[in-house]
Amino acid sequence: MRHLLTLGLTMALLACGGPAVASERLNLHLAFGARTPLYGTLVPLVVQEAHRLSAGALLVRVHEPGALVPRFGYLDAVAQGSVDAAWGTPAVLSGRAPEAALFTGVPFGLDPAAHLAWVRDGAGRPFYDAMYARYGVVGLPCVAVGPDGPAWLRRPLGETAPFRGLRMRAFGLPARILGRLGASTAQGFGADLIVGLGTGAFDGAEAGVPASDVATGLQTVASVFLYPSALQPTTLLDLVINAARWDALAPAATAALVDACRAVGDAAIELNRSENDAALGVIAAAGVAISAPSPATVAALREGWRLVRTDQSAESPAFDAVLAAYPDRVEDTVEPKRR
Repeated sequence: MRHLLTLGLTMALLACGGPAVASERLNLHLAFGARTPLYGTLVPLVVQEAHRLSAGALLVRVHEPGALVPRFGYLDAVAQGSVDAAWGTPAVLSGRAPEAALFTGVPFGLDPAAHLAWVRDGAGRPFYDAMYARYGVVGLPCVAVGPDGPAWLRRPLGETAPFRGLRMRAFGLPARILGRLGASTAQGFGADLIVGLGTGAFDGAEAGVPASDVATGLQTVASVFLYPSALQPTTLLDLVINAARWDALAPAATAALVDACRAVGDAAIELNRSENDAALGVIAAAGVAISAPSPATVAALREGWRLVRTDQSAESPAFDAVLAAYPDRVEDTVEPKRR
């Protein structure tokens, strides 16, 4: 798969031009811009590999966030067929299906490669497929990246109630956990994060992987970077396709998409590692203090996860069932799993 790692954004441009032999065409909404390291830059690899595996018969046109639908507002559009497909992450569905956040990543859970294997080939797959089927789409688990850092900060955390009273940017389960620890949370992306941290509108941000955060420029406005994160040890990126459109595709086209996701997901394991390692060097060179979360901070985060998990499992049988199917390693730092 070495050729996959050497492809760049130009592959998306080639795919958008399309060869004359293309007989299957999909419009693909991106929740992450195609130039966003790892979250978006892996999309052209999937597009090109699917094009190659289909012998040129499958043409995928990529559309940047907001060009067709709002960044994370794609699921209904795909389900209704106004957009063929979207590249994003399952957690965007967590407001309606709480278990969706677990497919994106489990706090204190597995690393990217192991988590991807659990969703793609393991005990998580039946739950993943059933969740998306309820909304009229087909999901393809493609790539897992991570870990995030639990916080970019304007100043170091205190040891007692470290997040209480802070204004934090966060998304998904990390936002709920930080909220239980007394932080106020809000979403923000790109320039919003730079302005927010730079002006003090945010005290800190649980953002993304180091490679993406460096591209955003967070190292220019934060003085402390905690890394790695037990809150978001991995982020699954997936492709969702309108179910009727999927059924209408030729078998060669669906096989090409499945195999392209698998190939890029496997190749991205090393790319994830190397790009994030390089980004950590950039962060250190910018004068940002990089440190692992203190034992007190980890203990607070663990307690926040315990509280959120207990509440969510009681409210959602589907959440509880998916978590019960997660490998036992996730239980090393939380209460014993109910059987």
